[in-house]
Formats: sequence, C-alpha cells, structure tokens
Amino acid sequence: MNKLKSNKHPKRSATELALRQAKLSSNSMIRAEDIKGATPAAATKALARLAKQGVLIRVGKGLYYAPKDTLLGKSRPSEMAIAIKTLEGKTRPTGASAANLLGLSTQLPARPQLVAFTSNKPKNTGVARLRLRRGSRPHPLPTLEGALLEFIRERGKSAETNAVESYRRLKCLLKEQLQMDRLRELREVALEEPPRVRAMLGAIFAYAELPQGLWEPLKASLNPLTKFDFGLFSELPNAQEWQAK
Repeated sequence: MNKLKSNKHPKRSATELALRQAKLSSNSMIRAEDIKGATPAAATKALARLAKQGVLIRVGKGLYYAPKDTLLGKSRPSEMAIAIKTLEGKTRPTGASAANLLGLSTQLPARPQLVAFTSNKPKNTGVARLRLRRGSRPHPLPTLEGALLEFIRERGKSAETNAVESYRRLKCLLKEQLQMDRLRELREVALEEPPRVRAMLGAIFAYAELPQGLWEPLKASLNPLTKFDFGLFSELPNAQEWQAK
C-alpha cells in the first residue's frame, strides 16, 4: 500500500521544483532559498541549469529572473527589482522611486533610489543610488509599505501631485490596496521610527478613516508637547491634532 502511494506521488526533483517556482514567479526574481523542498545545493544547480536552458536569466551571483512572455518578446528585469532583491530585507525605495511606486509621481529615476540598512554597499547594486542608514536595524517590509514609510520620512518632498491629490491617492492606497494585517505590520515598524514619522503616519491613518485601534498606539507614543514639521502633510485637516507645527 505504501509503495503504491509512493509511486502515485513521486518526489519532485530540484529542477522540477525550480521550474514550478519559475512559473509562479513570472516577471520576478528567484534565489535558491525560494525553491521549497530542495536542498540549497540542489536548488542552486537547478537554477543554473534552467538559466543555461534559457528558462531563467542570471542577473547576479545566485540571483535569477523569471521572464514573462510579452508582445515584444520576453520581459527583462528592472534595475530597481534587481537591487531590491539583492538587498532583500535590508532596503526600501526612497525619493522619486518611492513616490513613483505610490502613484504620486510620474518620474522614474534612471537609477533606482533606495535606502539600505547596512554599513557597506553590497555587490550587484551599482545601478542604484543607495543611501546607507548605518546603525539602524532593518525592519523588513513589502516594497509598497516600505516606499510609503520612506515617503513620509521625507515629508512627501518627492511628490509631483499637490497636497490634496496626494492625500486622496494615499487614502485610496490604504483603504483599497492594503489589508489590515499589512497595515498593522506597517504600524509596528513605524513605532520604531522617529516621532515625526509616527505622527505623520498616524495622521494619514486617521484621515483615511482607518480604525482608531490601528493608529492609537502611534498617538500614544508621542510627547504631547512636541511639534513636528509635516512638510507636504501640513495641510491635512487633522494635522494640528497630530502636533504639526
């Protein structure tokens, strides 16, 4: 009986697992650790084999891209995607790159603008304009949430949209694109950001009519006697309630 069951569900090879992951990861990056069910050594060899066959594109040491078929042929990885994957868990989009991802700017920098939580510039990131944030512990966030936090940290200075339109778009993003568990994760990471960042994010959460239980911890973390420069966010209807100057 066990033998029949084993024959019915044979164990997949590392190459089969890698090929399956490549199909699931179309138009995105893959590393050996993304191949579940295979040893690191077997996954590394499988990815190299698929790259040799043209299924994947090698973009760096141990880093591969799964192309997507388009009307113009196979897609190519963006320089920003390569840099972000190389720095996975240690970077966030910032500046114009963050504003573009949030739909607040049409400007797409020739060199991706990223902040990296590291002491030294890593390899395979030469195309990016990296700002090193030394001494800061990285808090992994999905790219969109990371872009939002950095956009707020810079007080929205990279937005091409005016204040009112920026608020409207951010409200739609928070209400329609991010689930509550992702918003809570963003809040938890923000609680370790400087007070002015916590204040601006809390004001945006409240303006977006998100539950009070979500933004109340941000409010409670602030010194009520301190005032903050809100930059673009100074025109929020509730800016004064959140201690804007």
